[in-house]
Amino acid sequence: KLHTMSTNTNQLIFVCCTFLALLVMSRPCEAKVATASMVQDGSSSSSHIKDSPPFQGNFLIEDKCQFTLCGERYMAEWPRPGTVPVAGSCASDCSLLAITLNQNKFHKEFLWSSCADMCGDKYPAAEVPEYKSRFGCMDSCYKSYSKVAPHHNIARYCIKSACSRRGIASTDNVYEVDCFSDCSSHVSESVPESSWRVWAKAISGECASIHFNNTNVLQQRLRCADSEVWEHISKVEKKAEEAHSEHCLHTICNKHVKCGLSCLDHIHNLHHTKRTEWMECSTSSACAATSPQEWHTRQQCADTCQLRREQQREEARLSQLNAEAARSQLHLYSN
Repeated sequence: KLHTMSTNTNQLIFVCCTFLALLVMSRPCEAKVATASMVQDGSSSSSHIKDSPPFQGNFLIEDKCQFTLCGERYMAEWPRPGTVPVAGSCASDCSLLAITLNQNKFHKEFLWSSCADMCGDKYPAAEVPEYKSRFGCMDSCYKSYSKVAPHHNIARYCIKSACSRRGIASTDNVYEVDCFSDCSSHVSESVPESSWRVWAKAISGECASIHFNNTNVLQQRLRCADSEVWEHISKVEKKAEEAHSEHCLHTICNKHVKCGLSCLDHIHNLHHTKRTEWMECSTSSACAATSPQEWHTRQQCADTCQLRREQQREEARLSQLNAEAARSQLHLYSN
């Protein structure tokens, strides 16, 4: 039995090896391209890091590394001018972080220092000497920007206007870096990209000064900018009827602008004789139990509802015609 099992195993190994060999021989070009690509990607990344000077040769980047992200605890290990940071030191790690995160001019000239200040505020070096929390915060801050990239003004106005501490009580525990994350998420998820410039202008204007009762200040400012955007979309871009605008934004979409625009576009694509009935269907008990994120589900529900009503009317019409025809026939027979 052992001899038979060994023979079967050897045969199975032989078949597998033969199959792999044939596969490689039949697709040599693809194998070479994949390997070359992997080597090229790895060498390109390593070359970029190796060829970049410490702190990308930027005094502002080094300054934020030394005094904000690393702090006093690591001051003694800081390299002398013209020398390379010692591997494994905070200076070396921060330099590597900068080289990894900073891919363009905006990163270097605005985002790095802004994120460093906000992360330093959340994790002060004097209170949290270990630098890893600030480095992790930097990575998160750059990810917040990636949600609205490459629209620099959205990032700038989120940080400088929407998340401004002006008018916010000092006891408020909302950190600016978290506010920036909420702001960029709100814009990317709730505001149509075609309206981002309008939104940026609104948030940097009157909306930036809103701070009623010092509570939920960010949400107040975001709603203010959203209102300005909707005003522009509904009246300037779409020239929508007030009833349609109100229905889409408030009744259907709970002030979610991106949803509201989709709703408005759908209403405008309907024949004008069907719009009122579609709006009635959209608020029916069968269709109302959806969130703004489920707009397409609600749209399909309202479409189905309206189609059903049309079919019912057609069935009633045909039934009436048949009844009239039957009465006419009966009248003829009776005469």
